[in-house]
Amino acid sequence: MLLSLLALGAACADLGTVDPGPDPARVRVLVDLAEDRSLFTPFDDTTPYTSWDWGLYLAQDGRNVPLRPQPPQSLKEIRTPRLVRDTVFLVPPGAHTLRLIVQASVGVRSGWTYWPITTVLVDQTYEVDLKPGEETTLRPTQVRSNSRHNLVSPTARRRNPPPTPAPGKPRA
Repeated sequence: MLLSLLALGAACADLGTVDPGPDPARVRVLVDLAEDRSLFTPFDDTTPYTSWDWGLYLAQDGRNVPLRPQPPQSLKEIRTPRLVRDTVFLVPPGAHTLRLIVQASVGVRSGWTYWPITTVLVDQTYEVDLKPGEETTLRPTQVRSNSRHNLVSPTARRRNPPPTPAPGKPRA
């Protein structure tokens, strides 16, 4: 009975993830990101920790389907000021669009509730064509920070827009 429950638990751990097949490729993801609390003042009522959620996804039919980390590990609600990870994900061979999503949030109190405010965001896609057993490495290069000096909001206006170049001259 106990063995069947353990087998069922192991099978459920992989539910909702991509089946990498019998000879998967391996995508190593290196992440080293620090929290950004510059948006908050010492008087803001915030949680004392930064919570990180992250993962590598296969973009498939308009959805992001999670890939399996190897060895299995938690990718959600990691409470630490700095997220440092060296994780391998199993990917089926072939041409794919992979999406790396990393989000850091801090809870800010409003009334009785702490609302999560995103402070660091990585949302980056990679086009890969992997052979069976191949290993490749990805690192985030497009990191957005929601600080007072670098707002993520697309509606935010820049305080000091770059100067407009003279006609016929390229921008620097």
